[in-house]
Amino acid sequence: MTDSTSRSRESGSRRNRSRRRSRRDGSRSHSSHRSRIRFKQKEKNFAAAVCSMITIVTLCTALAEPNWISLSGGGCTIPFKGDLHHLGAYQFFYDGTFHQNSKSLNSYKFVMTNCVTFTTVLLFKFIIAFCFLGILCSLFAFLLDLMGPAHRFLKMLRRNAIFSILSVLMCVVVNLFCYYVTVYVSQLQKTSKLHKGSKVEVSFDISFYLVTAAGGISVFSVACNCLRQRSPYEESRHNYIMNEYDDLNSLLPNMDLESPSLTSSGNIPPPPAYTP
Repeated sequence: MTDSTSRSRESGSRRNRSRRRSRRDGSRSHSSHRSRIRFKQKEKNFAAAVCSMITIVTLCTALAEPNWISLSGGGCTIPFKGDLHHLGAYQFFYDGTFHQNSKSLNSYKFVMTNCVTFTTVLLFKFIIAFCFLGILCSLFAFLLDLMGPAHRFLKMLRRNAIFSILSVLMCVVVNLFCYYVTVYVSQLQKTSKLHKGSKVEVSFDISFYLVTAAGGISVFSVACNCLRQRSPYEESRHNYIMNEYDDLNSLLPNMDLESPSLTSSGNIPPPPAYTP
């Protein structure tokens, strides 16, 4: 009897040790699985995020800056104030109307006289709209690079720098509109100048170069994302390994280690002692 009880105690202690070991191994495997999931989710690009943030700040500064187009020598004036030497986006945030008096002076909202035409006003409103679109595209690029989502579609957008490319295109379109603004403003200044011998000069100013700088910084953001891409072989191999690991984990039974079905083996009576 003593031999049988001692053997049963030893077998019970072995079962307890193996049960505790299996619990530790199970928790370790679950923690490693969670760490692999976190590894799959967190794929960030802080360099590209910084470039997108600088692009946002630069475009906001360009919108707030009053000097977009510099002009001199023409007939652009402000009533009771004198000549106007610059045009900015802030002058076209509001809705205005054109008025033409008997002296053929083309004024906009009783503020600017012989400064802009209807086409110029539309171009400035397009400039404001595309600046905001560029800010939104850079904001989306900043969030994607900062968070590094694991969704396949969002990952494709981030790795190919789609929003940064759109931001570059917005900056190019804004600069193109600025060029046409200078063309139309120059034509108006030549026809409205006070003296025939005066020289009309219409040129780009600070905000134009700020938008150009924002587009250049967005190009750096595109480079930070595209140059960091994995090769197709490495990407397919990485996905294959992770999918194999997930498939193996899905094949494991999802059972509780404390369930009675696992602990019932400890209630089985030990075999009888050997008797010759």
